[in-house]
Amino acid sequence: MNTDLSKLEKENPELFQEAYETVKAKRVKKYVFKPGDRVRWVVVGKTRDYLVLPEAGYCSCEDFFFRVMSHEKPMCYHLLAVKIAQITEIYTVIEETIEWHERLMNEWVFYEKA
Repeated sequence: MNTDLSKLEKENPELFQEAYETVKAKRVKKYVFKPGDRVRWVVVGKTRDYLVLPEAGYCSCEDFFFRVMSHEKPMCYHLLAVKIAQITEIYTVIEETIEWHERLMNEWVFYEKA
């Protein structure tokens, strides 16, 4: 196993398996919006798609909002899945036009249950 991957597993033993399974199931998506090469990471979660900003350490899931922001957990499994996907290069690349950026961001960030 890659040293960076082993380090992530040691630092996050309780989240690693779920995150790794998410990556293996190809539920991590890298959206690239053209022109401009704007990138957004999305993880297909259990109930919906979640926006993940790995550089900012942010995820749009409820676990992040309630447990990560209150310092009960260091991160959610979606954030860890993106980090694993980046290291292993196991993810799906989806190219969209820049016109789709706002529509998809609204879906990922301002999701409302029906």
